[in-house]
Amino acid sequence: MIFNLHNIQTLPPARNFILISFAVFLLISCERTSDPLPLETMSKILTEMYIAESYAQYVPKDSTKSEIKNQDSLKKFISSILLENKTNEIEFKQSVDWYKSRPELFDSIYQQVLTDLSIWQTLADRK
Repeated sequence: MIFNLHNIQTLPPARNFILISFAVFLLISCERTSDPLPLETMSKILTEMYIAESYAQYVPKDSTKSEIKNQDSLKKFISSILLENKTNEIEFKQSVDWYKSRPELFDSIYQQVLTDLSIWQTLADRK
């Protein structure tokens, strides 16, 4: 490959063009961080996930190992919960991260989850 002075002088603008193109690509391809799921929705999803996890502990994967939590059932339950609440795993995880950075809001969600689970347990005990 032959290099001459003209090629060397044109290299920086080409490199700048590549860097600018890459930066624009990143800006376009990066999704804007959307608003988190509302507090009520987060509380409902987390409550339902705790109930699903509790239930999955009693759904045996096979008849010989009833003490092992059935991960397949739990995955199906969680997918169903997210679908029912019109969200997906990515949006849910982003919302959890968003609320984690705001402990006072995250605490209020968990207070509601505990209240809802307590009510659910009371109703289950009556049956």
